[in-house]
Amino acid sequence: MQKGLDGVKPSVSKRYLSSIRNFDPLFGDLLLEKITTKDIAEWVNWRKDTGQRGRNNTEGAKKEISNATIRRDLTALSRLMSFCCAIGWRCDNPVQSYDRSIVREKREPKRPPTEREVAQAIAEASPGMAGILRILSQTGMRMEEAVTLEAFQIDYEKRQILLTRTKSNRPRALSWETYGGNATDAILAGEKEGLLYRSGDTGEAFANFSSNHGQLMRRMVKANPEYKRFNVHSLRHAFAIRWLKNGGSLYALSRHLGHSSVKVTEHSYLGYLTIEEQERVQLQSDL
Repeated sequence: MQKGLDGVKPSVSKRYLSSIRNFDPLFGDLLLEKITTKDIAEWVNWRKDTGQRGRNNTEGAKKEISNATIRRDLTALSRLMSFCCAIGWRCDNPVQSYDRSIVREKREPKRPPTEREVAQAIAEASPGMAGILRILSQTGMRMEEAVTLEAFQIDYEKRQILLTRTKSNRPRALSWETYGGNATDAILAGEKEGLLYRSGDTGEAFANFSSNHGQLMRRMVKANPEYKRFNVHSLRHAFAIRWLKNGGSLYALSRHLGHSSVKVTEHSYLGYLTIEEQERVQLQSDL
């Protein structure tokens, strides 16, 4: 499998290898060339029935598996099958023949956190974690972009951030003061050499910021059951919604966020605007 991951980002490669292990129970005794689309369908049914178990693999720890997780596993297997075709081990990719629309990804409406909820989380977080949360909230960048952000990427004179490790592997420059937020305080409070913010435990970049954030949310809910927890990515959504509500351009927001097309941005955020706000955004897009 590793040879078939040339050119794939390390984080994606790690995810693929983790997903492939989920096929072992049913496909472990099969030759790769013998796996059929029927086998894929049976695996999907088995995965749904089996669910996701906790670390101890106990019946009580079993949780419902999401369609999104199943689709990611299928994507990893499809990559492996395509590699097998490339080296002559197979003549077809059975995953591509399986109709994945049957495993439709269920997307729950996003609830952006309020500014008060974010401020409360920042106040309870460790210094390094708080700095990253402020940057995420005020710039809308992706989590990995913020966690690996270094001082050399900051242009203090132009008040810009150059992102070099992006989802598309293409550099992207951001203004840190926009319709969506103002990251001046978070930027100036960061380190002037190396990582802007780092883990207090390791002195390095956070290895699993999402997990650390989840622990913070659980602590806050335990202390106050009324507190509404939020995930890291929802900070990006809240930023985007503020941008549009404050009069920013949909096209400029799409470029700022690094979306593949304006349609992605439009589909994600127009529903959070009033009819009047939507008309204004659409008018800006037509100019």
